[in-house]
Amino acid sequence: MEAKRTAMVGGSFDPVHRGHLHLIHTVLTRTDFRRFVFVPVAVNNFKREHVPAPAVDRLSMLRLAVAAYPVLYPDDPEREIIVDDCEIRRGGVSYTVDTAKDLSNRYPLLGRLGVVLGDDLLSGLEGWRAYRTLRDLVTFVVIRRSPRGVVFPTDGKADVRFVGGDVYHDSSSEIRDELAALASGEPMPPSVRSMMVKEVADYVETHRLYRVTDGNL
Repeated sequence: MEAKRTAMVGGSFDPVHRGHLHLIHTVLTRTDFRRFVFVPVAVNNFKREHVPAPAVDRLSMLRLAVAAYPVLYPDDPEREIIVDDCEIRRGGVSYTVDTAKDLSNRYPLLGRLGVVLGDDLLSGLEGWRAYRTLRDLVTFVVIRRSPRGVVFPTDGKADVRFVGGDVYHDSSSEIRDELAALASGEPMPPSVRSMMVKEVADYVETHRLYRVTDGNL
């Protein structure tokens, strides 16, 4: 495996939607990062009350989404997109600093590992586990979502790179809520299906994920 500018993208991906892929497209076309590592959580530290779909399903949907990426963005620069299950294998709550150390040891990097996050998380960055260690290890690749100014980490020592672009407003929680409200046997509405690539939407429908009436939350 050759050394590349590499960025990790963490989250529940429950389910992965077009906005997640658009995030990769945005960073890929506006920076020199060429390898992206999706890292699905076992337990989301920011949403501990949420019990995600089984890891096997979330990993399968991510791999389907990654396979669909070249069709969705055929003109993008050459890139490598990987699904890494390190946090799922680790189990429990994983902290970004631990995953960043792990990925930095296992992947050949050009420069620092990037950590992709939305600008809504930037103001609380100093409260993250072992922030100073993380700060000295990574580049924070911050996606601008708010039209207003964002707050920088107060120590001023973090390597922060802002990336602008169109913002997708699709959300995994919206998909889950819409599907949970369906009656038994009711097909997935086109409005919900359109938030995901076809292969992921088909997987969700086939496995009846997120349907309360079918016993799948």
